[in-house]
Amino acid sequence: MTDRKVAQPEARVEFDTYTVELSATYNKLTVDQYRDLTAYGDEMYVKELTVLGRPALFTSDHMMKIQIDLGSGGGSGGPVEQGPLARTLTVAFDAEDRGGSYDFTVWSESGALPDDNALLGIAEAVLPRITQGARDRG
Repeated sequence: MTDRKVAQPEARVEFDTYTVELSATYNKLTVDQYRDLTAYGDEMYVKELTVLGRPALFTSDHMMKIQIDLGSGGGSGGPVEQGPLARTLTVAFDAEDRGGSYDFTVWSESGALPDDNALLGIAEAVLPRITQGARDRG
């Protein structure tokens, strides 16, 4: 029913200073269309590039911060707040940009972000392994 795809697969690695998350989106939205959508928002830090021959886009946005009180008294149960700034590198599944993408997102509770080259290096190291595994399963 899902063509052997997980609806929204993701992986997260938490370091002392940063958290890095990788997710895949199996929609028909191309990176080019996503870039056009950023023009309608108040996105200020958009940067187009190519990653391993695929269209890609850097964007920034704030995470959401939610506290839920589950009866322990530890959470406030208050409204959703703006969380730390996150930087995302969206990379098309393929060079033709036929829809669907991988998102590499990094954030820190301190609000400081690494240089874009650090996120780019992670994507260039991880993407060949992900796509090789997809070909092996396909």
